[in-house]
Amino acid sequence: MIVASGLPAALRRPASDPGVGSDWLAELLASNSSTAYLRSHGRPLTLDAFRTQVPLCDYESLTPWLRRISDGESDILFRGRPCAYERTGGSAGGSKLIPYSAAGIVEFRRAVSPWLAATLARHAVTGTVYFSISPVARTAERIGDVPVGLPDAAYLDEATCPVLMTRSAVPFSVSAIADVATWRQETRRHLSSASALELISVWSPTFLLSLLEDHERIAAAWPRLKVISCWADGSSRPYAAELAARFPGVAIEPKGLISTEAVVTVPNDHGVPELVANGFFEFLSEEHAFLAHELEPGREYEVVVTTASGLYRYRSGDAVCCRGYAASGRPILGFVGRSGLFCDLVGEKLSESFVTTALAFLPGFSLLLPHARKRAYVLVREHDTSPEDLARLDAALCHNPQYAYARKLAQLSPPNFLRVPRAWAIYERTLLTRGARPGDIKPTALRPEPFWLDVFERECP
Repeated sequence: MIVASGLPAALRRPASDPGVGSDWLAELLASNSSTAYLRSHGRPLTLDAFRTQVPLCDYESLTPWLRRISDGESDILFRGRPCAYERTGGSAGGSKLIPYSAAGIVEFRRAVSPWLAATLARHAVTGTVYFSISPVARTAERIGDVPVGLPDAAYLDEATCPVLMTRSAVPFSVSAIADVATWRQETRRHLSSASALELISVWSPTFLLSLLEDHERIAAAWPRLKVISCWADGSSRPYAAELAARFPGVAIEPKGLISTEAVVTVPNDHGVPELVANGFFEFLSEEHAFLAHELEPGREYEVVVTTASGLYRYRSGDAVCCRGYAASGRPILGFVGRSGLFCDLVGEKLSESFVTTALAFLPGFSLLLPHARKRAYVLVREHDTSPEDLARLDAALCHNPQYAYARKLAQLSPPNFLRVPRAWAIYERTLLTRGARPGDIKPTALRPEPFWLDVFERECP
């Protein structure tokens, strides 16, 4: 079964602000008031001043400030110097370098460690556990004396880390294996003998499915398995459903929204994604920024984060849907897709979240790609797709009025189909060669980059 992604009776939005994030923000502004970035915006100290004086920003607008940090300057976005950097590829752009302050690492731990402990308690896990440990799979890098990339254990507090290390079905030392093929072999070897395994925690469900591919006997070794924690919203939904079908009686618990930039939601006591207590968040809809208590259930928003690592009113590009409110007064938020990821051949502007909904009727890996020369979209799948399915997809896409208009005027041709065996493996391998880590790769329903069509056409039989 899949754990429900909303409370049985989600509460209505609070009549007034329950104080979500306001005290945290006041402490952050006071601590970082002398930084170059906040000084450039008038050193705001209150919520109202902060939202009035500090503009919404994205990675590109922060680039000059980030460059000053990487050049060795102190007190730019946060007090002092970073203790680490992390690279993230985003959904459509190049590599992004995110600095972490010591306080930022603490905030990650405050959100992640209690969630892990609560998950163990909620499911009465007494046996061994498997938390996905990605291989290093990248060249060691430093900027000055600051490392780029942190081990998984760095995001856990001192109490949680030893517990997981002693109960882990796969030794943490496996993460030191740089060769992906060797890492897979060692991971599978340990999992195949993990008869006491009760909990699996991975990011993308495709990560676990790929580990099990052609190795079904591994799963047969887990008679005590109780819960699998993974992404289960947005384009990950069909893969979570595949895990649920493969493991009947095992709870599939949706993970929260955690990115390189920030922890936004973690599962609460009901196993649903609730906005974290530590942090300040705004939610953008039609260019208006709403506070957490102002969200309307059923409405979609882009998440805007302010973090202890110096991101102020940062547009994350993550789209969420408000599914009501928890007893704490904090909203329950389901991940929808990447709001900043879209394709636009003739003005139709298809978003990834919209395409995810349009493809929901198709099981398995489905990816829509633009074909500029044919002025059409190409549906890439591993299995045959009927003309009726393509017509159904076209009709679903026509719910976008610009797409429907372009089809009516023959500016766009009907969707094409490209059958590519092992399409997911090709997608995963391509991202690995571009620096992604196996455990971080998630499926997307739409990719705008033109190189993807070439990649799949080369592999087509």
